[in-house]
Amino acid sequence: MLNRIFPKLSFDQMISIIRNGLKTTKTPKKIIIIGAGMAGLVSASLLKQAGHNVTILEATDRVGGRIYTLRGDFREEQYLEAGAIRIPSTHLLTLEYIKKFQLPVNRFINSTLNDIIFVKGSKARLNTYEQNPNILRFPVLPHEKGKTAKELLHLAIKPVTDFINQNPLRNWPWAIRELDKYSMDTYLRYNPFGVTLSPGAVEMIKVILTLEGLIELSFLEILRELLILFTPDVTFYEITGGNDQLPKAFTNQLKDNIFYGHNVKKIKQHDNQVTIYSVHRILEPFQITGDLAIVTIPFSVLQFVDIEPRHSFSENKWKAIRELKYAGSTKTGIQFKNRFWEKQGLYGGQTVTDLPIKYVQYPSHGIGTNGPGVILGSYTWEDDAIPWDSLDEDKRLEYVLKNLAEIHGKQVYRDFQGGTSHSWVRYPFSAGAFTMLKPEQIKELTPHISTPEGRVHFAGEHASTNAWIQGAIESGIHAAYEVNDLPKTPFES
Repeated sequence: MLNRIFPKLSFDQMISIIRNGLKTTKTPKKIIIIGAGMAGLVSASLLKQAGHNVTILEATDRVGGRIYTLRGDFREEQYLEAGAIRIPSTHLLTLEYIKKFQLPVNRFINSTLNDIIFVKGSKARLNTYEQNPNILRFPVLPHEKGKTAKELLHLAIKPVTDFINQNPLRNWPWAIRELDKYSMDTYLRYNPFGVTLSPGAVEMIKVILTLEGLIELSFLEILRELLILFTPDVTFYEITGGNDQLPKAFTNQLKDNIFYGHNVKKIKQHDNQVTIYSVHRILEPFQITGDLAIVTIPFSVLQFVDIEPRHSFSENKWKAIRELKYAGSTKTGIQFKNRFWEKQGLYGGQTVTDLPIKYVQYPSHGIGTNGPGVILGSYTWEDDAIPWDSLDEDKRLEYVLKNLAEIHGKQVYRDFQGGTSHSWVRYPFSAGAFTMLKPEQIKELTPHISTPEGRVHFAGEHASTNAWIQGAIESGIHAAYEVNDLPKTPFES
C-alpha cells in the first residue's frame, strides 16, 4: 500500500498498543491536547492509561471532529454521515478500535453492477457501460474505444504502481522525487512512463470516477486514494447506527478530561512549559499550563491561533501551516418516506453524473425494510463543491431534488420528507474536509507536518494517511508514543 509516512512504529506494534496500551510512564506529565477528533481521542486515551494527566480542549460541543453523524433533521432514527462514511477492510487500526469497543458493523456497499451512470442526459447501468463504454459518447481516440474509465486509468498508472509495489520502502521515495511535480491531469496527458491519454479519455475518467473537482491536485495523492477505493479485493464497512459511535466510545474513559466549547486562541511556550489560552463559548477566558501539548486541529484552523514566541515554531512548520492544502467537500442528505431506489434495483451503491450533484450514495443499512431511508443526494469535493458552498441550505435541497428527479423521476418530490446539508469549507472548526496536497507539496511540506516544535507535538489525518480515520488514529498513536517517556524538562535524565 502506498503511504507517504514511514512510521516509527511497526504495524504490529500499533496493533499491540491499541490492545494493551503504552507502557506505564516513569515520568508522568501534564499534557494538553487541542481537539477531540480521532487523533486527539486516541492520544488522550493512550496517555491517560499510561499514567499522564490529560486535558482535551475541544471547540465544539461533541467529539469526533470530521466523523460527524447528523441526526437532528431526520425522523425515525435516520441520519446522514456528513464526514467519514466508509472504512476499508485494509484499515486494520480503525477496525481494531471498533473491535475493542465491540461496535457492530455492516458492509458498506460502495458500488454494484446496478450503479447508475447519468451522463449527457442519458442513463445507463454500470454493467451495461462496462460491456460497451462507447455508449456514453465520450470523444476518445480510436485506440481508446471500448475501454472503461477504470481501464484507461489503469493503463496510465500501471508502470508506476507496478514499480512501487515491487519494493514500497525503497521505491516510494523514488516516486515522490520523480512524480511529485505532476497533478493527476498533467500526468494523464503527458505521462512520462506509460500511456498518454486523449482529452476525451481524461474527460471520461474525470466524470465517471468523479475526479473533476480534484484533477489538478497531486497525482500521488489521488493515486493513493484510488488504490484504496478501486482495489478489487477491498471491502468497506460502516458502524451500524452511525459512525459517530466510534469517537463517542472513548468518552467513557475521557469524560472528565474533555472541556467542550473551548476555542483556542494562543499557544505559548515558556519556562520549560506550554500554556494554552482559550475562550469558552460564553466568552469566558481560560488558560491552562502543562508540560507538553499535542495539537490535532487542522492547519487551516491553526493559522488563526497565536504562537508565542513565533520562533518557537520553525520556518518549515510555518510554511506547512500556511500552505497545506485542504479540499472542500459538501454533502446533502435527503430523507424519503419510501425506499423507491430499491425498487429500481439499487441496494447500496452509487450514481455518478455530470449533473451538479456529481455523486449519489444509496444507504447500505435498512435494506429491504418498508420504512424511510436517507440518500446522500449530493457528494461533491473541491472545485465541484464551490457552487454548492455558495447556496443556503434550502437552495441546496431544491437543486438536489431537481437533479435526483432527472435520474429517478417525479416520485422524488412525492416521497420527500426533509433533509440537511453540510459544507466543510464553511464549517469554522475545520475549514476544509481533508488534506489533499498540490504538486510539489509532498516533498516540500510533509517532512515538517508532524515534527515537534519545542514542547508542542502534532497529530491528525494531515500527519499520516490523508482523508481517512486510519490516518488520524495512526498519528494519534505515534504522538502518544512520542511523548510518553519524554522528560518534563530537558535537564531531567
